[in-house]
Amino acid sequence: MPLSNIGLAPEQLPGGVQPSEQNLNEDNSGQQVEQQVEVSGGDARVVAGSEAAPITTPVVATPVEPVAVAPVITKSEDLIAIEKILAEGLEDLYKKLPDNRKMEFKQKGEEAASTIEKLMQSAKVHMKKVIGVIRDWLLMIPGVNKFFLEQEIKIKADKLLDYKADKEGQL
Repeated sequence: MPLSNIGLAPEQLPGGVQPSEQNLNEDNSGQQVEQQVEVSGGDARVVAGSEAAPITTPVVATPVEPVAVAPVITKSEDLIAIEKILAEGLEDLYKKLPDNRKMEFKQKGEEAASTIEKLMQSAKVHMKKVIGVIRDWLLMIPGVNKFFLEQEIKIKADKLLDYKADKEGQL
């Protein structure tokens, strides 16, 4: 609705119309024309008209929640090999663990592997320390047989020692 047809003073305009505003009107060709309307002393007149792009409904962007990304940890070749040696033969026991203990067991196993990797990087490997780390980790399994535990520790320690000897032989 053009302001010139209202006949009101600027302070009497409804809806808080400001003294200078832009209106979009259709010209006789069907295109929308943007017009600058200036109101002064109760009189409104068209100052300038120009063609405008067709009115489109605004697109409302939905906020995107940030996804928590775990930090990427690159594992060394030695650490991966040590983890494989430690995990050998424990798949059935791991599946039998309660869900709340699985993550704890896995996390403790990864810590044990990194500790063993550090111990094996020294010139002289202290097997008592390696065996202690493996024992502490395997004791997390509830109801494990003492003899099974000692046998697994011995097997894993021997395999780790063989891995270190093979690695040194390659160098």
